[in-house]
Amino acid sequence: MHRRIAALAVTVATAGAMLLGTASTASATGPGFWLRSHHASLAECQAVGNAGADNGLWSRVFICNPFAGKPGVYELWIRY
Repeated sequence: MHRRIAALAVTVATAGAMLLGTASTASATGPGFWLRSHHASLAECQAVGNAGADNGLWSRVFICNPFAGKPGVYELWIRY
């Protein structure tokens, strides 16, 4: 019984931390930014951001943030 309660507590704590981590990442980008895509590396994220800006799809202002839910994944936040 104690193991089940402990496992449930760990699950709830982990889920809460993931939600807070995601919220803090989204709020760190500021107003006017939209999540565009996820990438396997920071270099790939920046290359896609620059390519979109060069083609006039979005402005030169974009952000590559580490994804809180998965290490090694980066989110491309763009501003139109």
